[in-house]
Amino acid sequence: MARLVLSLAFAASFLTSPLVMHHAKAQSSFKDETVSVYVGYGPGGGYDAYARLLAMHIGKHLPGNPRVVVKNMPGASTMLLANYLANVAKRDGSEFGLVNSDIAQAPLLGDAATRKSIQYDPRTMTWIGSLDTFVMLAMAWHSSGFKTIEDTKKKEFLWASSGGGLGPEMYAALINQMLGTRWKSLRGYRGSQDISLAMERGEVPGFVGWCWECIKADKPHYLTDNSLNLLLQIGLELHPELNKRNVPHVLELIKNEDDRRLFRLAISSLAFARPFVAPPALPENRKKMVRDAFVATTKDREFIAAAEKSRRSIHLMRGEQIEALIHEAYKTPAALVERARAAAAQ
Repeated sequence: MARLVLSLAFAASFLTSPLVMHHAKAQSSFKDETVSVYVGYGPGGGYDAYARLLAMHIGKHLPGNPRVVVKNMPGASTMLLANYLANVAKRDGSEFGLVNSDIAQAPLLGDAATRKSIQYDPRTMTWIGSLDTFVMLAMAWHSSGFKTIEDTKKKEFLWASSGGGLGPEMYAALINQMLGTRWKSLRGYRGSQDISLAMERGEVPGFVGWCWECIKADKPHYLTDNSLNLLLQIGLELHPELNKRNVPHVLELIKNEDDRRLFRLAISSLAFARPFVAPPALPENRKKMVRDAFVATTKDREFIAAAEKSRRSIHLMRGEQIEALIHEAYKTPAALVERARAAAAQ
């Protein structure tokens, strides 16, 4: 008994030793640490811009004011980064990244090949928050001969795509099924800049999946010059600016209720279009610190001014809201999931 008491006393003294107290203090602060913000795409473009915008300002809102660096990890439409965060990255809040929101749906809706390469579960990842929401557009170049969505029902509408079964490719396949359009993707383009040049040169008539805010930020002269015929808005909600331009909304054109539910599932990730995510099983105090810092950054005057200067819209969605949407999506009936998977595999 004496030995037991002595052992317990030694343990108690160890728990209050400077080493352990220093460790506990370190866990409550990022002081003297480096926080890495990863981007699932290469330098340049919208994702890189949003990651660097956040990285410039979030450090002052994290306890300890750590140094924040941006690291690019492109590959497989950000799946490479998602796999890294789930299996390799530190689980202390010092490593998180910006991924394509389709990452949240890939295990549910992706084709067999896509699901085989996935090494993460979006339901267990730590979602920090999103900086924007998307309303995507189907559009045609002004000289292409396609002026309205009705024109794309009469003859084949070729549109430039960066590939992949999820996102715009899936939307287009479902729209063909539900609305009788004749959209066909031409894969192999690297992104919106590549596709916009192809439209200008007359190589391809149109584009499906460019977000409204992205066009305004990257190619505002397309709108002032009336270079684009906007055929359809694709989003969970109608956009007031697009309504003024009389651009039809996909969910108003889809009349069948099951079809509407399926399409809402397919586009649900547009609600959190610039999502930052961290590894699973973060300590609760670290998770709270990073999430709180993320929200505080979106309210930072310097951050807001920098976003406005770079023409990047900010629409906050908190990590808890993203988690709720993901868990709700994974409750979808199996029959609807199989229809979406079939569309993604086309």
